[in-house]
Amino acid sequence: MNRSYDGVSDIAFEKRGDRTVLTNRYRSGNSRISALIPTEDDTPLYFLVATGGGFIEGEKYYNIATLEKDAHAILTTQTPNYIYKCPNGKTTYQLNEVMVKENAFLEYYIDEVIPYEDAIYYQKTFADIKKGGSLILTDGLTAGWSKSDTPFLYNKVDLKTKILYDNELVFNDYLIVDPREEDMGELGLFEGYTNFNSVVIIDENFCTDWIKRSKEALNTKDFEGIYGITALEKYGFVLRILGRSSHNNLGIMWDFINFYREEIRGLKHLELRKNQR
Repeated sequence: MNRSYDGVSDIAFEKRGDRTVLTNRYRSGNSRISALIPTEDDTPLYFLVATGGGFIEGEKYYNIATLEKDAHAILTTQTPNYIYKCPNGKTTYQLNEVMVKENAFLEYYIDEVIPYEDAIYYQKTFADIKKGGSLILTDGLTAGWSKSDTPFLYNKVDLKTKILYDNELVFNDYLIVDPREEDMGELGLFEGYTNFNSVVIIDENFCTDWIKRSKEALNTKDFEGIYGITALEKYGFVLRILGRSSHNNLGIMWDFINFYREEIRGLKHLELRKNQR
C-alpha cells in the first residue's frame, strides 16, 4: 500500500452460502475500521473511522471497498468529514475507490463535509460496477465552521464523483465550491441555504415510476428547503437537497433511501445513527 497516505482502509466482502462475509480488513495510519455492527436483516455493516476526528492540512486518505459477486454490504463514515484549517495553502485529499462485481450491492453512506475556516479539500470517489451490480452512494457539503459563526469562510472544496456501470460512464459529477470567488447565495449555488446532500442510486432495473413513487412518499414530509429527484441517462436516479440544517436534510435523505430499500429492494428499514431523525 502506498505509504504517502496518512490513512488507508481496504475492505472486501464475498457471498458464502446465504451470507455475505468480510474477507479483507486492512487499515493503516490514522484510519480505522469498526467491528461488525448488527443490522435487522443481517447485512454486514462497518464504520470507517478517522482517529483524529478530522483531517489536518495536507493529509491524504485512501479508502477501498470491494464486493465480490452477489455480496451485499453497508459502509459508512462514523462522523461528518471535518476539514481543519489550511493556513499554509496545502490541500487535504481523500480518495474513495469502489468495486461492485456481478449482482453485488453496496450501500456506501459518506457523511457530509464540514470545512473549517480557510480549509482546502479535494475528494474523489470512483465506483466501478459490473453487470447486475447496485450502489447507493451519498455525500454532502455544509456552509462550514468558523469561530465567528460566519458561513462559507473556507477557501475551496472539490467533490468529484465518477461511476461506471458495465464499463459505461453513467454518472460524472464535479462540485466545485470556491467562496473566495463566488457569492454562495447566488442561484445555482447554495441560494441562501447552508446544507447540501445528495444520494445516487445505481440499479439496472430502474424505471421512472420509482421517481414518481419516491416523490409521493417525500411530499408527505415536513421540510424547510428544496430538493429534486432526477433520472440518470441510464440505470439510476439521484436526489439532491438544499436545506437549512443537517437534521432536516438527513430526514429527507433517509426517507428516500429507505423508500428504495423497503419498497424496491424488499429490505428492512435502516437507521445508522440516533440523530438521523
